[in-house]
Amino acid sequence: MKLARHSLFNLVGLGAPLLLALASIPALLQGLGEARFGLLTLIWAVTSYFGLFDLGLGRALTLGLARRLAAGADGAALQALTGTALRLLLALGVVAAMVLALVAPWGVGLMRGVADEREALVATWCMALALPAITLTAGLRGALEAVHAFGWVNALRLPLGLWTFCGPWLVLAVWGADLVAMTLALLAGRWLGLIGHAWALHRSVPAAGLGQGGRRALVPELLSAGGWMTVSNVVSPLMGYADRFLIGGMVSATAVSWYATAQELVSKLSIVPGALTAVLFPAVAGAEPAPALFRRSLQALAALLLPLTAGLVAFAEPLLALWLNPGFAVHAAPLLQVFALGTFINCLAHIPFTYLQARDASRITAFIHLAELPFFLLLLVLAVGQWGVMGAVGAWLLRIGVDTLLMFAACQRLLGWSLRETLGPGLLLQLAAALLAFAAAWWAAPTEALAVIVLATLLAAWPCWPPVRAALRKTA
Repeated sequence: MKLARHSLFNLVGLGAPLLLALASIPALLQGLGEARFGLLTLIWAVTSYFGLFDLGLGRALTLGLARRLAAGADGAALQALTGTALRLLLALGVVAAMVLALVAPWGVGLMRGVADEREALVATWCMALALPAITLTAGLRGALEAVHAFGWVNALRLPLGLWTFCGPWLVLAVWGADLVAMTLALLAGRWLGLIGHAWALHRSVPAAGLGQGGRRALVPELLSAGGWMTVSNVVSPLMGYADRFLIGGMVSATAVSWYATAQELVSKLSIVPGALTAVLFPAVAGAEPAPALFRRSLQALAALLLPLTAGLVAFAEPLLALWLNPGFAVHAAPLLQVFALGTFINCLAHIPFTYLQARDASRITAFIHLAELPFFLLLLVLAVGQWGVMGAVGAWLLRIGVDTLLMFAACQRLLGWSLRETLGPGLLLQLAAALLAFAAAWWAAPTEALAVIVLATLLAAWPCWPPVRAALRKTA
């Protein structure tokens, strides 16, 4: 019950910005134009990617604090670990800012169709100044999650997420289409968010607070736990964002706007597994994992995501035409359909990924991502060169499918569970329902597709009903 309640808090904190994005993106697209809006999405992407330049220390801090709390450690031990992690994160944030500032001229010069290169360069430099705040905030959030202070986490996450879209929107309304002013607004929001997280940790859980200083003896523990996480944190988003930059360099900034808008729209559905896994991670780290919790998590995700993703496949073009404009929808709708299918698959992979990292097996996820990287980049270059944006989304879908299979196989092997324990009959029923729903969404007429999606959703929800779930547990 506690797990469900905290997941719901996270879902609200992560989901509310999506509603504002739905309202603000059309205005930003119209005000900036497709090419400059494409640059704004790239600035968001660059900041998100470099924000992961923390050597996995945010997650490592969550892991270390959760285990110390489970073992009954005193406040001094908690504060020492927190203080050490935050000092490392500050140093890494400064390094990340310097790296981004140095590579910005080269990156902007590679983009095609950029009307004002100086504006794009200054905007990127402004966002570089936000990176120390972003890395420190990740550490503070990790400490709050370790002590299950999800009320505070989401009270702070909500305004930060809203400001990501609201800040540029307000700048557009007050000052006009000024990309530099938009990035300055985002910069201010990141530093205010850092102050808010520091205050929340100090007020709510002083036993795990900032401490008086770090301890060198704790650095190896944090780097060991976070080092392998960093590989996944760096490589996985690199594969997730490389397609946008490659499209910008090989096609155009306008094509990036089609691709990024479709991807950003459907990627927001990752808030559902994100809300759950943020709670699962400290819970699994502090106790021996059970197959039943693993299966129930997968079943809940499948039931929630199936109608949303299948509905996007069935109604991609009319939804984009209504939300943005018919001309934009013609280019972006086929991309949205593929992204929706891949997102359903990818969201399920969040569960085995979280279990692997929480059980000190982050090296496995790192090896998987490192093995995928060269093949994906080569496939991406070839596919974009041959088929443009459709080639990019096809390469993305293939990578997502392979990644999901590898995560499940690795998790099953590590934990020693049988295939029946890992999946169970309930999830197999849901996967069959998903296959039916996506097939209808892709090839049937909209009204027929809707009827099939409703039927498939009922089948997918069936294993989640308490009486049925209890029966399935007895047969598993």
